[in-house]
Amino acid sequence: MTKKEEMIVNDENNIEVAKIEDVQNGKMKRVKINGKEILIANINGKYFAIDNKCGHSNAALSSGILNGNIVTCPLHGAQFDVTTGKKIKDPDFENLPSSPPSRSFEKLPDDMKKYIEYAFSLVRDVNTHDQKDIE
Repeated sequence: MTKKEEMIVNDENNIEVAKIEDVQNGKMKRVKINGKEILIANINGKYFAIDNKCGHSNAALSSGILNGNIVTCPLHGAQFDVTTGKKIKDPDFENLPSSPPSRSFEKLPDDMKKYIEYAFSLVRDVNTHDQKDIE
């Protein structure tokens, strides 16, 4: 096992979850610990861990966009502070995230567009909760 400063460790169980070089400054990584998906973020050399699944629709936050210490859900635009797990912004169904850039609903068949609109209508009223801060 390497020295602690060379790894990110879950102190409770002393489990190596990632190498420091695997999570560069301003980046995120998804890890799995005992079957639970965790997002690790490197913010100016400090490492933070929160639940990886969005509290609204279970989307993988590690696939979202990290801007400073705020991660934006790739599915519906809810935002969370990775240093605390607190919800910063509710889902934004009017201005969905534009990443990946190839996303274009206009090119989809009409039936698929109707299905997507229906799916969003189902989750529109689901409450978004804070993410659990993993210590």
